[in-house]
Amino acid sequence: MTIRPALALAAIATLTLSACSEPAGDPMGGIPANDYVLVGIGNGTVPLRNITLTTRPEGVSGRGPCNGYAAKNTVPLPAVAFEPLQTTGVTDCKDLAVEQRFFEALQQANSMEFYGGVLRIKGPTWLIFESGRPAEQATDALSAARGNQ
Repeated sequence: MTIRPALALAAIATLTLSACSEPAGDPMGGIPANDYVLVGIGNGTVPLRNITLTTRPEGVSGRGPCNGYAAKNTVPLPAVAFEPLQTTGVTDCKDLAVEQRFFEALQQANSMEFYGGVLRIKGPTWLIFESGRPAEQATDALSAARGNQ
């Protein structure tokens, strides 16, 4: 039995197109699910490093100097389109201005990239993160091993 060349080509084309529509298998789109600390907003640095971000396939969450926050991502990573941020609602805080600038930039973001240990959230205003947690939240290995002793 022989297969006609046109039929064989059509079958190959169908298989090729269906392979393109399959999910990539990486729900994070190459972005490591991790804890990060904000080190830059736009062209400036963030010297206090007191804004955190945790990335997950479904969105981001973290703490600012005043509020905790979370946002669901409605598109597959590395693209981002966050639903409105959910915050803890603190409005009386000395660092509220920098936190609000961060929240606005995060809300307007449209993609993420991770390269050389640095996470960049892109939009009209870029957000630059390094892996880790602020010093006051970090636990050294010895303290972690001791627990509550």
